[in-house]
Order: sequence, then structure tokens, then C-alpha cells
Amino acid sequence: MRTAQERIYKIYSPLFISKSIDYKGTQIKQSFKEDETGDAAYTPNRRLTPTVILPIIKVFDKDGKFRSGIVNDLLSDIHWYDRDTEIVTGDDYRIETSNAANKGMLTVYKNTPVGTSQKLRFEAFLVDNRRNEIIKITVDDIPLSATASSGDQYSLTLNVPNACYYNPIDNETSLTVNATTFRGDKGTSEVDYELRKVIINTGKATDRSISETDYEIISASGNSFVFDLRMINEESYAIIAKINGKEVARQNFTIKRKYPAWTAKQAGTAEILPGQSEIAKRCIIETSAGLVENPIRFFSIIGFTTSLKKGEMNWGEREELRINTYDAGFVDSGYLGMFFEINEIHALSVGTDEEGNILVDEETGNRILI
Repeated sequence: MRTAQERIYKIYSPLFISKSIDYKGTQIKQSFKEDETGDAAYTPNRRLTPTVILPIIKVFDKDGKFRSGIVNDLLSDIHWYDRDTEIVTGDDYRIETSNAANKGMLTVYKNTPVGTSQKLRFEAFLVDNRRNEIIKITVDDIPLSATASSGDQYSLTLNVPNACYYNPIDNETSLTVNATTFRGDKGTSEVDYELRKVIINTGKATDRSISETDYEIISASGNSFVFDLRMINEESYAIIAKINGKEVARQNFTIKRKYPAWTAKQAGTAEILPGQSEIAKRCIIETSAGLVENPIRFFSIIGFTTSLKKGEMNWGEREELRINTYDAGFVDSGYLGMFFEINEIHALSVGTDEEGNILVDEETGNRILI
């Protein structure tokens, strides 16, 4: 007789998918001069310099069968919406649907009606043939707005969004913020700028001058301010434009450390052979972009062992746990458990000696961060 046939399938892990937005062209906020009419009243005027919004879709396949990286060219059934109204290509918008890296890009020619706001939403689908499934991808709450202003009103714009998120694994370690002041739709250079720190306490925001202990500020010169992102968990700032010592405009912004989604596992020997006295395990951390190289730079990784003889033992911070089995309490009739405890690292701080003096690298002259 024959036994019943059983089919064996290879099971693939789900794709890691990350989504971000790249803004090109003019800014997403507009001002409207009440003493003019039509498109000319808008600054910037999208009929002349449109706003371009590109969703960037990246995937990572831990099994190595699906192409990793940007996959915009693989997207299908692309749609854009303004709240619940579908956007179509025409005089006001153009949607890129060709099979290219900028597939899904939306070009906005429409000037947002003054006093209103738009909330755009991107939808598309990605076919994962490994798992025979179709994945829906959504990027929502993309705002466009226009506010009324008089022709001689001052305004201040920044080259960064109001909320700047810093990914310590993938991003650069510094951020340059540049300020530009307009009077109406004309840029003006007769402006002095001041950077202040915003403090929020019990729901109330106050600001103070920058002090010499605000070490995260690398430089402040003219309209340009450079920040050391490694020293920031979450901080809020205000840049104030002044003419003849009088404030004419300001813009607040926040810098916040935000890790991407990550997973951790351990790799190494799974068995202890007779006569074996050493065993090793390594902590592996992955994000949607792939394996994190040298993860001890971004995570606190502490190795532990457990055994019947010595219980739980902390072996300190390390990426690889390589130990003598006897020291860990392993005996032939017992067991040895090994695991890692992983936590995201908070912002660094300036190192000081016992007298409170700042530690400086003798070769580079840079402050030593701990």
C-alpha cells in the first residue's frame, strides 16, 4: 500500500517594507496675498513651479529571493487621493506610471485654495511571487496648505520639515538647517537670525537662549545652523528672524531620534560536543535595509547565560558571547542557555574628567562623546 502523499513547500519570510516621501520642487505650504487675484496671488505659484511628491518604497528580503532596495518600478495599480477624492492626471496633477524608479510620483500644479488644506494619500500594490500574495502599500496624511498674508508680511522658511526624524543607523550624524526670510514673495537679506531652544513643561512652551552647554549645536553662523544628531534624543528649537533687533518672523522645528523597525536573533553553535570547553553566539540585528553592520554602535547588547549550577550570569556588553562552558556553570548532565538583551542607545553626551573638564581627542581636537 501507499501512504497518503504529502506536499512539502518552502516557506518564505514576509518582505520588510519601508516607506518614505521625497519632496521636490516647491514647498508644500503656500501663502496667498489678499490684494491680488488668481494664481499670481500664490507664493510659490505651483502653475509655474509645481510641487513634486515621490513616495519611495523599499523592500528587504531576508531569504534573498526578492530584489531588495527601491522597488517603485515593480508597483502596480497606482492611485492618489485627496482625502476620499481620487486624483487623475490632467491640468492640476500628473501621476508617473512608467516602469521607472520614479513610478508613482505625483506632480501638483494646483494651488491649494486659501484657508484650506489637502491631505493626500498614495496607494499601490506589490506582487510577491515567492509567497503568491499581493501586498497593499499606503502612504497617507501628506499635507498641502495655503494661508492668507498681506503683501508686506514677513515669513521665515526652513530647508527641513518641522519634524526632523533622525535614523541613527542609516542617516548622517549631522544636520544643517538653513533659514530664509521673505517679505511678501521677495527674499530679504537684511535679517539677523537667532537660534533658541524650546522647552515644553506641563503642556506650556517657553524658549531660552542657546548656552555653551548645548553641545549638540556644532555651529551657528548667519542663517545656517549645524546640529550633532548623535547628541539628540528629542529637542525643539526656534529660529527667529530679526530686523533692527525686532522679531519679524519665527519658525519652530523638532529633531527626534527614531530607530527603524528591527529584529534580533542569535547565530552560532547549537550543541556542545564532548570535550568542548568553549562556545560562542553572535547577536544579529536586521532592519528592512538588511543586516546592521557592527550593531554595537547603535544598540546596547548584553550577553547572558543560564545554567543549573550558576543560574543567570551577566557577561557584560558585547556583540559576540564567547565563553568557557565551565565558567558558565555547564556540567555534562545539565544545560547551558545563552541569550542577548538588546536596547536602543539613547543620545550621547560629552565626556568629562573628575574635575568636570571636557575630554578632547588629542589628535583630532574633537570632543569625546560617551
